[in-house]
Amino acid sequence: MDKIDIKNISKDELRNELVRLGEKPYRAGQIFRWLYKSGVNSFEEMTDLGKGLRDKLKERFHITKLILADSKHSLIDGTVKYLFKLEDVNTIESVFLPEDNRVTLCLSSQVGCKFGCSFCASAPFGFIRDLKTSEILDEALSIRRHNPSSAITNIVFMGIGEPLDNYDNVMKSIRIMNDADAMKIGARKITISTCGLIPGMKRLAGEKLQVELSVSLHSADDKVRSALVPINKRYPLKELMAACKEYTKKTKRIITFEYILLKDMNSSKEDARKLSALLKGLMCKVNLIMYNQVSPVRNYSASTGTDAKGYKAPEAAQAKEFIGMLKRSGVNVMLRKSKGEDIDAGCGQLRISAMRPARG
Repeated sequence: MDKIDIKNISKDELRNELVRLGEKPYRAGQIFRWLYKSGVNSFEEMTDLGKGLRDKLKERFHITKLILADSKHSLIDGTVKYLFKLEDVNTIESVFLPEDNRVTLCLSSQVGCKFGCSFCASAPFGFIRDLKTSEILDEALSIRRHNPSSAITNIVFMGIGEPLDNYDNVMKSIRIMNDADAMKIGARKITISTCGLIPGMKRLAGEKLQVELSVSLHSADDKVRSALVPINKRYPLKELMAACKEYTKKTKRIITFEYILLKDMNSSKEDARKLSALLKGLMCKVNLIMYNQVSPVRNYSASTGTDAKGYKAPEAAQAKEFIGMLKRSGVNVMLRKSKGEDIDAGCGQLRISAMRPARG
């Protein structure tokens, strides 16, 4: 019988497995505390369990862990980007983001991504597979192991991949992170970011879990958004906004819209007017992000300030004007501070050093 990856199962599933092994269900809580509070990597370290139970666990389960392949530490703000190698030698990125009394982890949900957002560093490398629940949890556990004095307060699924495309594994990992016997991270401190997968948004609205939802919007014009976020061709803005309104009505929670400012693309006065009109009456806030130039290994041109994708950030004065117009229209908006700029902390920018674009 193949061994079960113990971090792939919920506490209820673990209880059922323990009963089948002739053990008491309450042992699941003890095992969870060892796995997720203490972060042990072997059953022998679970010293309050009898040897007989530890032997049963070793026979029935195995414990996974990630291998650190590389890391970059920001000297500016303490951000750390990690490149982890999985058991099948694929790699993923995760980011440690300390700020004041908050420590946020940015986690990946897939190896690569299917959705090809044109400004994303991960897009050229294609999709390989979903991350398992255990691999998502191991991202958080591995980063915590490297930063033992920093208590994790927030989780954002904004790394490589589309979380709602790996819905079941992401949701199971969130419920384990939220569990009092595991990491005990409040649901409201966990954010799922999506490019606009409406079926996943509808499923999420039905969950009895108060996680935050962030939608990558980037334009209030269908033609422009389809160029930036190709999923818009399948779920255009009219359908996306209807799904957002349905979500806020059902959950009574606001939605955050992520909007990367790109010069000559989505940052004009007309773009601000369209965005204000699109969001009118919706329970939401907008996080504006200045475009993060791609790294030199992707043909960055220092002379023009653009990259191989042809994008660059607008001037500060234009961004300020854009923000002012939104605020005057009643939109709750803020310019999000970039983190880890000295280490290319944007999604996918460390992983590309070990990857070649996927062949189609």
